[in-house]
Amino acid sequence: MSRDRRGEVTAIFTSHGVLDAATTILAARAVGPSAEANPIVRELLALGELPAAVAILAVVGLCCGAWPTAADAVDAPTWVGFGIATIGAAVAAVNLVVVFA
Repeated sequence: MSRDRRGEVTAIFTSHGVLDAATTILAARAVGPSAEANPIVRELLALGELPAAVAILAVVGLCCGAWPTAADAVDAPTWVGFGIATIGAAVAAVNLVVVFA
């Protein structure tokens, strides 16, 4: 039986997609793209902010599209999806620390 996972998907996309992309770009503006820990995102930032944002949002969007099926396959409770979203929010918060440090 499939449960409605729209809330989880929205939270994951918002934190890992929108918030992370925006704060990653702000951090790169503050300290330079070479400070990015993820080598793939670092290379995307070297191409420009728009390609980096589009790529991050596209990848997170694909993962969010797969989330309901994957979560249902292992019967993951709702809190797992919201836990993943919380991790994304924490990553965005760390990016903001870099921006304002």
